[in-house]
Amino acid sequence: MHRIELASLSLAYRLLNPGTLVLVSVGDGERDNLFPVSWNMPVCDDPPVVAVLSAREHFSFSFIERTGELALNVPGAELLDAVYGCGKTSGREVPDKFIRFGLHREPASQLRVPLVAEAVASLECRVDRILDVEGCGLIVARIVAARAAAEHFRGDDWQFDRGLRLLHHLSGNRFCVSDAVVEARHHDRPPTPATPRAAQ
Repeated sequence: MHRIELASLSLAYRLLNPGTLVLVSVGDGERDNLFPVSWNMPVCDDPPVVAVLSAREHFSFSFIERTGELALNVPGAELLDAVYGCGKTSGREVPDKFIRFGLHREPASQLRVPLVAEAVASLECRVDRILDVEGCGLIVARIVAARAAAEHFRGDDWQFDRGLRLLHHLSGNRFCVSDAVVEARHHDRPPTPATPRAAQ
């Protein structure tokens, strides 16, 4: 395999992308907002903890600091244009991104923050701490409730046999999707011998 050196280390993060993109919802009971985040990750499963990176100057960041609440909504590929639009506009100029991009609010069970009804999953989170990382805020939060589409999350995992396509951000307006499961061979089983070419 021929490999090349990256022209700039500022592009190195793209080698780790794509992770599952989330549409973060914030709100204080009077105003709310949406913004997409590709830099998110699970931190712990018990207790359930996630981390999200956000620039402190983002309009939504002040909501998170003030309320200590946010929700991570997992969009399917059918929401691509809405997700991209939420990322290209600011809540300072667009007072209602739900209406602007054809999305609907769904009440959360534990938070004042609205969920995105069209999302295939939503995780309700309360902030545990915010760490400073090069001028950005690394938001570490505990998951206090979670829900997922029954047709796509079965047997404790995502299933892709009913058209699920999860979004992953590459750069700019370029995304890719995950839409299938591949399974590794168990190493305690001998490999299946290859059929000799002459016998094919």
